[in-house]
Amino acid sequence: MKQFRCFAAVCWFFLLLGCQQAPLAEIAEATELPEMTVTETAVPPTNTATPTETATHTAVPTATETNTPTPEPTATNTATPTETPTAEPTATNTPTRTPTDIPATATAAPLAPVSAPPPAPAPAGPNLLANPGFEIDGAGWTNFSYHTADSQPNFVHSGQRSLQGGGKVWQQVTTNIEAGTTYRAGGWFKVWSSTGEDRTVSVNPADIRGRICLNTFGDDALELPTTICSGWVQPLDVWQFISIDAVATNDRVTVILQVALFNNDNNAIHTSTMWDDISLGLAPTAATATPPPATGPVRPNPVAFSPTALHDSMNGVRSAIEQAGGLLDRLVNGENQTCAEYQGYYDDTIRSATYSGVPDDQPS
Repeated sequence: MKQFRCFAAVCWFFLLLGCQQAPLAEIAEATELPEMTVTETAVPPTNTATPTETATHTAVPTATETNTPTPEPTATNTATPTETPTAEPTATNTPTRTPTDIPATATAAPLAPVSAPPPAPAPAGPNLLANPGFEIDGAGWTNFSYHTADSQPNFVHSGQRSLQGGGKVWQQVTTNIEAGTTYRAGGWFKVWSSTGEDRTVSVNPADIRGRICLNTFGDDALELPTTICSGWVQPLDVWQFISIDAVATNDRVTVILQVALFNNDNNAIHTSTMWDDISLGLAPTAATATPPPATGPVRPNPVAFSPTALHDSMNGVRSAIEQAGGLLDRLVNGENQTCAEYQGYYDDTIRSATYSGVPDDQPS
C-alpha cells in the first residue's frame, strides 16, 4: 500500500509538469513580447498580481522613453536647414549691390572727355628748352622725377620718360631771349586719378589740375605780376596740349609747370600727373601777343615841404584807403568786385607825394 502511494505521487508530479509545459510552448510560438504575461497566467492566481505590476511598470516607461526623443531630433533638423538657406541669400545679395553702386558713383564724378581739345599751334622755330622730353637725368629742370615707358607706357607721351608732375617744376632760359618778343610755352599734360587699379581709366578722381606759366622776367615765383599762366585743366586719361603766350621783359624767361590738388572728396587712392614734350619758342605770327604786365606804381621823389600840399596829400591817401576798405567789405558780403579797382586804390596810395624838409614842430 505504501509503494502504491509513492508511485501515484510520482505519476501525479509528471502529469502536473506536462500540463504546465504544453501551454507555455504554444504561447511562445504565438508571440515573444507577452512571454512574461503568459508566465504570470500559468502561475496560480495568488501570484498573478505581482508579475502584472512588474510587466506594466516595465512596458510603460520603455515606450515613453523611446517615443519622446524621436520628435525632438526631427524638430531640430527642421529648424537648422531653415536658418542656413536664409543666411545664404543675404550673403549673395551683398556682392550683387556692390557692382551696381560703383558705376553709379563713378558716373557722378565727371570723367575725361573722349578726346582732348585740339591743341593750339606749337611754338615757331627751334625749341629753346633743354631736355624738353625729360629723357636726360637732372638736365635743365628743377625738382625732376619721371615716369618710364617700361613701367607705365600710357604715362609717357613720347620717348621713354615723362615728368612726374607734382607741385612746381621750372626751367630758366637765358639763350636767344629778347625783351619785347612774344614767346609761347606749351606742353602735353595728362591726369590719372582713381579709386581703382586700372591705369587706363579714372574712377572717382580727385580734383587735381595743371597749368603752364611763363615768367617774362626770368623769375620762378608764381605770385609775381610777371608770371603769366594758362587756365587750369584736368585732362583725365588723355593727353592735352596747353600753352601760354607772353612778352619777354628781360633777356631771360622761366617756364613753370604747376600741378595743384584742389580736393579729394572722392577719396581717390591713386593720383598721378605727367608732363611731356615741353616747348618754348616764338609765338606764331597769327597769335595775339599777350600784353606785357603793366608797370608797377613808383613812389615819386620827395618835393619841398608845403603844409597845404601835405594836408591835401594825406586826405587823398585816406580816401584811397577808405575806398579800398569798402571794396573789401563788399567782397566779403558776396558782391562781385574787380581786382583792377583794388589795384587802382593801392597804386594811388603808393604814388602819393612825399616831402623833404618837414619841420618837426609842424602840426599835421
